[in-house]
Amino acid sequence: VGFAAGFFEGHADEQKVARGAAMVAHLADRAAETRSRVALYNHGDWFGEPENQVRIIRALPGRDVGIVYNFHHGHQDIPRFEAVVKAIRPHLWVVNLNGMRPEGPKILPFGSGIHERSMLQTVLDSGFAGPFGVLSHVDGADAEEVLRANLKGLGF
Repeated sequence: VGFAAGFFEGHADEQKVARGAAMVAHLADRAAETRSRVALYNHGDWFGEPENQVRIIRALPGRDVGIVYNFHHGHQDIPRFEAVVKAIRPHLWVVNLNGMRPEGPKILPFGSGIHERSMLQTVLDSGFAGPFGVLSHVDGADAEEVLRANLKGLGF
């Protein structure tokens, strides 16, 4: 689940948590009817901040809600990545990998950046063992080629 930036616009911080929690609760309850689960997806703005996602999840005790963390939406998290992982780890379900070079481009194969290896190591050191994903967000590229480039960067 991701939210449009306008969903939280004009609301105070605690109102944003309550508003997000109400919507996620509704979605989680509906998902539970089909034995499905809801994961929060960091995609920019207030909701994309991992600490805000954790606040929403904590406002939903008893609901099966987790986090899918995407490296390619986490460039702003690089300087504080260890703290981010510590915060989200209890709720972390999936990590989508990407090359991480702060000056860009935003989407790179794993191994093409300068920070992704240490970021992956931080995730692994937290005890998270996967699943890991690779997204094919490269316009005009064949998904198989994108996957191969990422596997090569991972040493496969």
